[in-house]
Amino acid sequence: MQLNFPQKPVRTADTKNPTPPILKAQLKSHKPVIPIRPAVNNRTSPTYKAAKKLNNILNQHLHLENVYTIENFTKLANDLTKITLKDSYRLNTLDIKIPLCQHPD
Repeated sequence: MQLNFPQKPVRTADTKNPTPPILKAQLKSHKPVIPIRPAVNNRTSPTYKAAKKLNNILNQHLHLENVYTIENFTKLANDLTKITLKDSYRLNTLDIKIPLCQHPD
């Protein structure tokens, strides 16, 4: 597959008054140690419009199916009930904690 990019520079990709991105902090108050999540506003950065334009071009030419998006909670719950798990399987989580409990058989 070949992507055809415009030969002339795109004027709309120019940022009139570029400024460095602003770094803000969001506290994770639901965590016991209250870690900080960095939040960066890139809208005024010099590369924002160019990245947005490139994203539009790639989305037009690359048709990727997003299989990791759920439509609603009911559909997710129904899909999860159809999964069969073996005793040898392990559950790994990232950035969340799930309390484990033993169910009487």
